[in-house]
Amino acid sequence: MFLLPLIVDVLGKLYGASFVEVSILLSLFYLSSGASSVLVGRTADRTGETGKLMAAGIGFLGAGLIGFYAAMIYLGGGDLFGAAMACDLAMGFGSSFYHPLGGSILQSSFGRESSGRALGLNGGMGSVGRTLYPTLYVVAAAAFTVPGSMAFFGLFGIAAAMLIWAGLGSAKGRRPKVGRNVLSVRGALTGPMLMLVAVSFVRFAALGGIAAYIPTFLTQERGLGLGASLGLTMSVLYASAIVGQPIFGRLVDRFDGRLVLAVTAVGASASMVGYVNTGGFVSIVMLSLFGFFAYTGFPLLMSLAADYAPENGSTLSNSLVWGVGATGGNAVGPLIINALILDSYGRLGLSFEYMAALAVASAVGAYLIPRPAAGKVEAPPRPPQG
Repeated sequence: MFLLPLIVDVLGKLYGASFVEVSILLSLFYLSSGASSVLVGRTADRTGETGKLMAAGIGFLGAGLIGFYAAMIYLGGGDLFGAAMACDLAMGFGSSFYHPLGGSILQSSFGRESSGRALGLNGGMGSVGRTLYPTLYVVAAAAFTVPGSMAFFGLFGIAAAMLIWAGLGSAKGRRPKVGRNVLSVRGALTGPMLMLVAVSFVRFAALGGIAAYIPTFLTQERGLGLGASLGLTMSVLYASAIVGQPIFGRLVDRFDGRLVLAVTAVGASASMVGYVNTGGFVSIVMLSLFGFFAYTGFPLLMSLAADYAPENGSTLSNSLVWGVGATGGNAVGPLIINALILDSYGRLGLSFEYMAALAVASAVGAYLIPRPAAGKVEAPPRPPQG
């Protein structure tokens, strides 16, 4: 999923995709992911087969990348864009699996007292891959051409899915304690949970919208090409999250998670404003700080989701916070930026500043969520049907 901003940038630079088409692809990916996340969460809570479902999701991501390769090689014009939309949908569906399912496995394994640290370490390892992929993309593009790099990563994803199926196929999330009863979406959306979903949505609309267009900003406004300079700059952005996610994961175990979530939103906002308005080494530092604060959503939101989730709806609650909230925000963010720039790349920097202000609003909302209860009460079972 981290390749998507580079893919749409390639479609714009090399295949003539318009800014509107790029925005549609970015938003369609996240809409597909958000729409399917609740289904994935309920399936995981009903079956407990989190490991197998996670492997299936990564398989869909790999298949989508291979589809992008075939579309770039064999199609053009409207046919290329239509095929790109289909691949986009497949990758969006695949991306809806990992975060709720991974969060459920870690929450079940470590418990609330140390789950933040576990989630942060897991996120940090994910950030290692996210940091390496822009540079690996440049190497793969040089070895296999730009479209060929999509096939390379797609085949890698398929292989990873097979390994996960073999290694984590027996991994289980929390199973419902009352027969096969699974909490409904309405039952999971308590007042605090609904507020957390809304905060997640606003945060990711702002910060995710910015992140989706950073490669475009770098190539269109900062003059970087599609080569090594772009890959290295993106790696700088992502590298700081290797440290940031474990740090904030530990903090959310020790302090009020609402406050930690708010601090990261304000930090990301301030660093992005600094990045847009500086140059040279200082701008690189600001970009790194943006990554340090912005890419903390997984440990923080999953920890808070666990605070408000009933026992028989843990994965569903993760899916609501991450799939509907975070992924839904990621879908809307590019559309907001598209409206702000008025079809002119020269307004991208100004749109980033507006989105930074929106992220500050999410910080205020985070602290307005009621403090989570000390204990967790299982939701009552639904009455038998018929």
